[in-house]
Parts: sequence; structure tokens; C-alpha cells
Amino acid sequence: MLFRSITPKEFRKLLADHGLLCSLMNTNVWGEARFKHGAFTHRDPKIRRQALEEGRKAIDLARQVKCPGIGLWLGSDGFAYTFQCDYAAHWDLLLDAIKQTAEYAAPDTKVGIEYKPKEPRTHMTIADVGKALWIVTELGLKNVGVAVDFGHALMAGEEVGESVALLARSKRLFNVHFNDAFRSWDDDLVPGVVHFWETLEFLYWCQQTKYDGYLGLDMFPFREDGVKAADMALRNIKAMWDMAAKINVPALKKAQKTMDAMASQEIVRKLIFK
Repeated sequence: MLFRSITPKEFRKLLADHGLLCSLMNTNVWGEARFKHGAFTHRDPKIRRQALEEGRKAIDLARQVKCPGIGLWLGSDGFAYTFQCDYAAHWDLLLDAIKQTAEYAAPDTKVGIEYKPKEPRTHMTIADVGKALWIVTELGLKNVGVAVDFGHALMAGEEVGESVALLARSKRLFNVHFNDAFRSWDDDLVPGVVHFWETLEFLYWCQQTKYDGYLGLDMFPFREDGVKAADMALRNIKAMWDMAAKINVPALKKAQKTMDAMASQEIVRKLIFK
């Protein structure tokens, strides 16, 4: 929501009237022509300042609507051709911009870096969980973490449960955007309709690592009824969450010690194949 047709005060009242909370405030640094050659990494200082101002705007709005954090999905920061990008200068600008944004957000507002391999760029700079976590480690700021979009992680070739376990080591999983995809593209489908087992394992690791943040929906049901799609998504997540909670954890861990795939599969398959 860009707050062009509603004020933060009106939005806060709308949330309160429906018993809702705002889980994340996204920073709009990708959808305008001025950012076509980058936002946080734009080589024109004037446009880069405008991008940083958008980050500060998102933080101000988050504070006004009592939202715990902002999301940085830097869709314009990347490249398409070899030799197009001065990688060293690009990374210097990126780290500096995220640091400035996080320092403005501190201490009360979290900054979640959302990664994605491609689209709209053929190569987005923050492409996977490893790069996102490296940025977090490099900056060393307590309010900087990672927002995992399930479909983006699939596109990056990740087993998303492993990504959760990795981020949990430093308590840096700040937010989750739930959907499903066929891995080659950001399909934004209803959760659990394609990668059922990966979704189940992801939820298992959310439980095992005691993730206590939001599980938000990031779906685009262009041809479907949006309300029905959202309702199905919530029911799917709830059912799979309950299913993950029924996994015999001691038995699974014992099987995993052997690295015998059939032994571990025998534990989880009982959830479906009675």
C-alpha cells in the first residue's frame, strides 16, 4: 500500500476495526522509471538519495502504523550484461545504503533483506540466502536480518528448510512471505500446491528453530478468486503446520544420524500414507 489514497491514521483505524496488525512495510524502490538503473546502487547520487529517502519514508510509515519492520526487496539493483557492472563499487554502494537505512531504523524497527535471483533484472544482486546473510554479518547491526520469500528461495535452488536453519543460527529470520512456485519463475501460487514436502519441511524447521515472526501471503491469483485463494492458502498452511507438529522428532533425528534417506522418509510418509 503506497498511502496515496489513505492516510497512515486512516490505515491504522482500518486495521484496528478489523482486529488486524501490519506485519511489514515494503520499500518501493523498483516500480518507477527513475530506478531503472538501480536504486540503492544507482551511480547518480541524486537518484540514490531519492532511493534512500524512500527507505526512510517506509520506516516513518512503519512507526506510524506500529509495524515491527520494513522489507528491502531491491528489485532494481543488479545487472543484465557482462561488463555492465563495476561489482566492487556496486557492493560498496549497496552495503552503505543498507547500513544508512538500518541506522535510521534503529533501534525499534527491523530491516529485512528479501533476496531473489532474477526478475526484473536477469541478475539481482542479493540473489540468495547466502548473499543476504553475508550482508547481515558484514554490517553487524542487530536490526538487520533476512525476509524469506518461499518462491524466491525455490528459484534460488534452495531447500527452504535449510535456509531457515541457517538463518536461525544467528536469529536473523525476520519475516516470511508464503507462496509456491515451479522454481523457474516467481509464480506466487497458493502455498503447498506444488512443493508440498518442501513446504512441510520448511514449517518443521520454523517449529524446530522457534521462529516467532509472521507468515505472510505473497500471492498473485490473477485468474482466481482472490478471497478463495487466500482462504485456501491459510487452510493449507494451518493443516501443514499441524502436520509438521505431529512428526516424531526423536525418531526423525535418529534416522537422520544414519543419513539413510529411506529411514527418514519412513518417518514422514506416515503423515500422508497411513
